[in-house]
Amino acid sequence: MIRSVIAVLLLACVSAADCQAQQQSVGAWLGFSNYFGDLNTGGGLQGIRPAGGVLYRYSISDYIAIKGIANLGFLSYRDEYSKRPFQQARNLSFHSHVLEAGAQFEFNFLRFVPGDVNHYFSPYLAVGVSVFHFNPKATLDGETYKLQEIGTEGQRNPDLTGLEPYKRLQPALPMGLGIKYWLKNNWVLGMEVGYRFTFTDYLDDVKGLYVDEGVLGGSNSETARLADRSREVRSPRIGEAGRQRGDSVSNDSFLFGGVTLSYVIYQVKCPRGR
Repeated sequence: MIRSVIAVLLLACVSAADCQAQQQSVGAWLGFSNYFGDLNTGGGLQGIRPAGGVLYRYSISDYIAIKGIANLGFLSYRDEYSKRPFQQARNLSFHSHVLEAGAQFEFNFLRFVPGDVNHYFSPYLAVGVSVFHFNPKATLDGETYKLQEIGTEGQRNPDLTGLEPYKRLQPALPMGLGIKYWLKNNWVLGMEVGYRFTFTDYLDDVKGLYVDEGVLGGSNSETARLADRSREVRSPRIGEAGRQRGDSVSNDSFLFGGVTLSYVIYQVKCPRGR
């Protein structure tokens, strides 16, 4: 099925590229990022953080373009933002950068030709693949800890827990909607919001069960205190071994959104008469 879809896309690109305008452009964007996962289960916006990136676009026709992307954003959320009693008692939090690189197809809904007053804007759909790096952290007693390195769910003791440290470099499937608008000369303004479907449940370092504090170095260790932060807001604590700590069914996700400004650096048009 996937091969068939790719084949259809490639055939569409080749056919559309035959004797139509072709452009290359470079650009940059500024905007925001937001995280969704075990801490943000209701689509909350309290975790919106700044983001930006650069792009290269090759328009193989007036309707289809291939885009290379490189983005940097920041993800952050806290259980205290939730109205759910369990999350307020769990009291976890994290923050992380996310650095992404990838490629996308852009499918214009309308014919788009910079410089043509009759075809100066178009909404578009963007789909593709990417890889991203993340590194969730949390602060305890004024010191910041890299949560993957300490293994808050027992990943540093695989013989006892059966868990290995998760990978901080992961693939994603970006899908977004946007609009392009030719401003003047070679300048094109755009807006896009793109959702990232990921294959990891550890963007926030939260997935499975609480483990015995002895596996984490004892109840007074930094790892145990970061794994179960309920003791900071209530007594008794909720982090009993075997109790659910996160939602292990659904993967985490994130999105980028913002305003893009790009410059058309090269354009080829078909010879007249074809």
